[in-house]
Amino acid sequence: MRSRLIAYIQLIKPFNNSKSTLYYGFCALIGSLLSASWKIPLVASLSVATAVTLSAFAIYAINDIYDVKIDAINASDRPIPSGKITLTEAKLLTVGLFVSSAIVALLVSLNAFLFVLIFSALGVAYSVPPFRFKDGYFANVCWGLGIAVVVIGGASVSSINANALVAAFALAFLTSGCGLTKDLKDIEGDKALHIHTIPLLLGEKKAIKFMTVMSIIGFPLFFLNMLFSKINLIYLTTISLTICFFAASLVVLFKNPGSKATYKKAYKIQAVAGFLIIIAFVLCALF
Repeated sequence: MRSRLIAYIQLIKPFNNSKSTLYYGFCALIGSLLSASWKIPLVASLSVATAVTLSAFAIYAINDIYDVKIDAINASDRPIPSGKITLTEAKLLTVGLFVSSAIVALLVSLNAFLFVLIFSALGVAYSVPPFRFKDGYFANVCWGLGIAVVVIGGASVSSINANALVAAFALAFLTSGCGLTKDLKDIEGDKALHIHTIPLLLGEKKAIKFMTVMSIIGFPLFFLNMLFSKINLIYLTTISLTICFFAASLVVLFKNPGSKATYKKAYKIQAVAGFLIIIAFVLCALF
């Protein structure tokens, strides 16, 4: 029984060592904090964050369902390819999570429901044919839009202001970069099963250069919040640290492209940057 429970937890990835699904719920809370600061409607904000998290659980589970052959190559110890969970069990769990997510969001407001619905739809479209945005140039756009929608959805419990919008699109750029690194570390399985991710379409070195250019464009967005609120030295320090971590991941990628170990290391560094940016935006909202 305990091993089965662990397998289900592994499927929805709340404690993944690279990027936790809990990250999406935290991003929804960021949106709420940036829109209302200390006057945050706590119950509504936590409810939206819960709805987003449940949807994220379902999105990651459905990705495993449709990537079972890829995971058999890239990560054979995952719950489905290892046989710990059957496809039918994974599908039932996914449906239950999506339905629960929609109900929780609808209990908050129609706006919250619509934003969570869009987030869920983007997650499904990423993995499921005939869209399967994972297979093509729109994969990273899908990831980035998903994060932007989550942040704005969190803000909708109060008001969608400039701070929340800036955070949404800044996080979208960062998430898109992390998504590209994930594609790099999974390139072996994607190539074997003809999944046309950006690293396979452009080549690994060009994909890394593309991510670097997008980062240079996206990084200034993190400082735009200063235009809508007072100067926050703690926020500026944390943002600078975030950028340093992300830049360090790019250095790692440029030093040894083509190595799966390198891609995994860079992805973990970017995950740290992702959680730092959450802390930074919380600091921006509260101080």
